[in-house]
Amino acid sequence: MQVAVLSLVAASSAAAQTPSEPVTFARDVAPIVFTHCVECHRPGGSAPFSLLTFDDVRQRARLSATAVASHVMPPWQPDNQPGTFAGERRLTSAQIDVFARWVRDGLQPGNLSDMPTPPSFQSGWRLGEPDLVITMPESFTVPADGADVFRNFVLPLPLSDRRFVRAFEFNPGNPRVVHHVRFLLDDSGDLKRKDAADEEPGFGGMDAPGARFPDGHFLGWAPGKMPTREAYPWPLEPGTDLVVQMHLKPSGRPERVQASVGLYFTDRPAARTPVLLRLGSKTIDIPAGDSSYEVVDRFELPVDLSVVSIYPHAHYLAKEMTVVARRPDGRIESLLHIPDWNFNWQDEYAFATPVALPRGTTIEMRYRYDNGASNPRNPASPPASVRFGSGTRDEMGELILQAVARTAEDTERVRAAASRKNLLTDVAGEEKRVADVPDDAETRNALGVAYMQLGRVADAVAQINASLSTRPDLAMAHYNLGVIAMGERRFGEAVARFERALRVQPDYPEAHNNLGLVREATGETAAAIEHYRAALAARPNLFAARNNLGRLLLARGDVASARAQFEQALRIRPEQADARYNLGRAYFASGQAREAVREWRVAVSQRPDSLVFVLDLAAALATNDSVRDAAEAVRLAESAVKSARGDNPAALDVLAMAYAADDRFELAVRTAQRALQRALAEKNETFAAEIRTRLNAYEAAAGGRAGDAGNP
Repeated sequence: MQVAVLSLVAASSAAAQTPSEPVTFARDVAPIVFTHCVECHRPGGSAPFSLLTFDDVRQRARLSATAVASHVMPPWQPDNQPGTFAGERRLTSAQIDVFARWVRDGLQPGNLSDMPTPPSFQSGWRLGEPDLVITMPESFTVPADGADVFRNFVLPLPLSDRRFVRAFEFNPGNPRVVHHVRFLLDDSGDLKRKDAADEEPGFGGMDAPGARFPDGHFLGWAPGKMPTREAYPWPLEPGTDLVVQMHLKPSGRPERVQASVGLYFTDRPAARTPVLLRLGSKTIDIPAGDSSYEVVDRFELPVDLSVVSIYPHAHYLAKEMTVVARRPDGRIESLLHIPDWNFNWQDEYAFATPVALPRGTTIEMRYRYDNGASNPRNPASPPASVRFGSGTRDEMGELILQAVARTAEDTERVRAAASRKNLLTDVAGEEKRVADVPDDAETRNALGVAYMQLGRVADAVAQINASLSTRPDLAMAHYNLGVIAMGERRFGEAVARFERALRVQPDYPEAHNNLGLVREATGETAAAIEHYRAALAARPNLFAARNNLGRLLLARGDVASARAQFEQALRIRPEQADARYNLGRAYFASGQAREAVREWRVAVSQRPDSLVFVLDLAAALATNDSVRDAAEAVRLAESAVKSARGDNPAALDVLAMAYAADDRFELAVRTAQRALQRALAEKNETFAAEIRTRLNAYEAAAGGRAGDAGNP
């Protein structure tokens, strides 16, 4: 059964009954069934039988009464106060009693001609024709019986430009066997290769390394979940693959699945970007027979937030889930309580009204697990010890909250805090995994990367080297050691590591890009260009390689080719200020000052803290007649000098230019003198000579202005 909204008609009808008046299908049962059940229980629906007619329901009346009385149906796990979540799929006590009384009163049909008209279901897409439909190129066959199947299908997205997704709809193709789905994004190409390497469509398991949800969004589907329009449209980049992660359940006969995804686009980005907060543990280790194992985690909000939705996740051993918000004033608010977790009915829960929580609130999750013999959902008999992992016989404890901050600055603060927490959680899990399975090369490498992010370089090198002792040709491990060597300017070692990674995986785009950077740093620009091109051949949407290639082409004077690279880079990542700034440089080099200033203004708005961006814009406005704006040049340059604490010779030099453009030559002279002193102090003789030339011009202009003032 499926519940969309509470049926006030059915509830009021049941309340109006007198004890002597028998319950009938037409008047009392049908309104409940049609409102709450037939979304799934209909021909072509996800449920195994239909409940669209009196005979359908009568045949399963006792089963239905038992299912609703035990709250097995409708499938709704939280027991928070009614109205907490949007689209709650549960019946009121009065509605549940209708089923029991109908059975007790003899399953009377009533006047079937007066019952509500059964709902009709739109074939095709609920939200209308999508802008883009992606379908699995091959069907996958679910076996007739056996264990549940967990399968990942990688669907390339044919996009040439960035788009924003305003709605997302999933068609399972065969709802009888598709239990639930998660949707992830991958721009590495690694999962596409993993899919291609498997003999069957997709690849198995619940682990999709490197795949991620769209920034600030959780994407999932379960039977009966209605497609919705996104309050915060999310970006989709060219070259991205959609990873469809399916939980499939055998039905007793072989079943083919060929799902489709419909995407609806908008050109307008969201005014605000939500953030995902993750709580949980990756060190789970539940002894056999332990019926009260707990996972507890907490996160203190660094800013005010409004929580939009909540998604809990665990496997078969989880029993009870409690999530609360502990406010700074001591009040405790329940965000989610699931008294009897059922892995088969997991879902995301959107709050009917976002929950506003002040800075300093602590979100706490507490999950209890039962690994005892009396747990009917325990997949092991007798019970066995269970550790953290993505397999169904492993265990997990995860909580994801989607939240929105008030300002962009607050969004960045909470994102940074959440990223730090996630990193520490990953480190703890990987350290335990390494202790449990010392020869797990990929986990050691992942732990090394996490140590790098924490600044623990020596520990990172030790772990990555240990991974290579087990798997000498692990390409990503050689690549990571190359990154460390590159950061420490040990270029020879970096080259050797990147080349070793490329011998193992010739189409490794990041290795080509970083090898290009090393070649560029050592003056081998031709070789650098070849590596940037190789990176783009392997992954055309690799922003860093495209921007780097554009820079080198511009430095070589190939302005048109450089501009094309920057334009393509911005089609991939429009928010990247570096490419925007570089495109402005290409315009300026070809004499298109107006276009350059236009791009630089955007770049400065995106990165107002970039001294280089601000100074180039200010210098153009001060010295180029076609775009001259002395007032704006002065404002920008004064801001740059202030941010550089008054001692940056380049900032002082541009400020002098701006003062001169504004006819304040005496001030230009004094400022240029300071710039010259700083350049000489830094022993930058070439730059000092350039400043001295401009200083002479300012002094001449100031002297001429003084002479004019002395003449009658």
